[in-house]
Amino acid sequence: MQIKVRLHDILQDKVAACASHEKGDFEYQLPASAPVSHLLKDLGLDSRFVGLVVVNGRQAAKDYSLQDGDRVELFSPMSGG
Repeated sequence: MQIKVRLHDILQDKVAACASHEKGDFEYQLPASAPVSHLLKDLGLDSRFVGLVVVNGRQAAKDYSLQDGDRVELFSPMSGG
């Protein structure tokens, strides 16, 4: 299946796949119904560096099963002061 991925914040610097894509946007191929955690592993992202997962505009868990055409946005954890 094909999904669209957008990386925010420092995550753009951690994933080589987005180096040539504007604003950390790129398409990615995954096995059918792969969970978000599979995507993170494929991208080489430690799940501790991902604070928020949004799929098709809604917050999702890392065990959420992705579907063909999904739009996934990944955000780093926020810290305050």
